Amino acid sequence: MTLWSSLSPPARDALAAALPRANLRRARAIGEGYGSAAFRVPDPTGDWSIRLARSEADWAVADLEREARLLPLLEREITSVETPRDARIVRDDGGAFVAAAHRFAAGRPADEPWSRQRPLRGARRAELAQGIAAFLRQLHDVPASRAQRAGVRTVDLWRDRYVPLIAETLPLLPRKSRAWLGAEAAAFERGGGTEGAPRVLIHGDIAAPHLLLDGDLRLAAVIDFGDALVADPALDFAGILNNFSAGFLDEVLAHYGPTDPDAARRTAFYIEVAPIFQVVYGDRVRGGAERRAGVRRIAARAGHR
Repeated sequence: MTLWSSLSPPARDALAAALPRANLRRARAIGEGYGSAAFRVPDPTGDWSIRLARSEADWAVADLEREARLLPLLEREITSVETPRDARIVRDDGGAFVAAAHRFAAGRPADEPWSRQRPLRGARRAELAQGIAAFLRQLHDVPASRAQRAGVRTVDLWRDRYVPLIAETLPLLPRKSRAWLGAEAAAFERGGGTEGAPRVLIHGDIAAPHLLLDGDLRLAAVIDFGDALVADPALDFAGILNNFSAGFLDEVLAHYGPTDPDAARRTAFYIEVAPIFQVVYGDRVRGGAERRAGVRRIAARAGHR
């Protein structure tokens, strides 16, 4: 799929008017998620990242619009790394959503093969841990009221997100996996769920593809704030475990500073049940392969009880 072929003539006209020096025909696909597909568009004044909402993802436009309102706040508040600049929403003449755009952020995703060719140890490991910690500390310290004015929702992650997601996941699993996931959910609820968890501005989808590194494996930029919430910061800590070790997370938290006494329990739960997102949303990606991968990951966890 190309950007040009994905757009109707009125949408092309609107995007060309909004980004007059961008070469839309030379756009290159750079990634896809559950809700949108992303393209890099060359521009002599600085390249753009353009994201189109998936037609089957009924929440995607709202997420992209909310992110565009949040990003200017992050430009002012986050100084340790780059966050997406010059964010805007492009609409057609009738006011309909066409695309979300922001300047292309420098750096390469932390999960690309090139990064694995340079061992993350010693000074490099310490510097990356410090960089991630500094970013998370600044993000979590952004006044929640300012994020809320930008449209960021305040949620109780257990009640508002995990309970419905688990309920939607269970019928899609084999018997042993259903039993495992049900037991994990019950134990988490008995432990207090997210009762008393802090409510701060969180990224909501920390993972290596959203952490961009420079050639020395330093954190250069963080992208994709479409899942940002005012919610439990332990979700961002858990996100580090998507691609890094528990020991590395300990290093990050040592630089981050004190967390609430219950954060470790909630972090462990979020990463343990993380495949539920693949199961619920993954039918939209790679012909359903993402959903199948999530089902297999839960089965592997259930088999190790």
